[in-house]
Amino acid sequence: MSKKMNTLLASLAAVAAMAVALPAAAAPTGFAPIQGPQGFELSGLDSIAAVKADGRDDQVVVLKGRFTKQLTKEKFEFTDAKGDTIVCELDDDRDWSMIRKDALVEIRAEIGKDFMHMKLEVESARPLE
Repeated sequence: MSKKMNTLLASLAAVAAMAVALPAAAAPTGFAPIQGPQGFELSGLDSIAAVKADGRDDQVVVLKGRFTKQLTKEKFEFTDAKGDTIVCELDDDRDWSMIRKDALVEIRAEIGKDFMHMKLEVESARPLE
């Protein structure tokens, strides 16, 4: 092959490598998968009913469900597979653009609980559909 052909092939290979790496680097930070040791559960609370019955303030939970209704700018109704609902807060300083109404997601959230109310402060979310 000629030197010109080798240079062209090397350039095409470099462009292809950048195109493959680009989507991973452009992912929103709010949807990064949970990194850490494998094989541990954050809690045994796997439903909204269990969170409401046994959840403690500042406890971290992972739930699957759907955001079904917007209540305020940052507060949304989250519904699990059993139809139970809880208020979730999505801070507007994060990119939540991958969340769609009624689409199945897995959330990692911290329970916010006081004497009268309970909510989930969502730390990360991952679309499942």
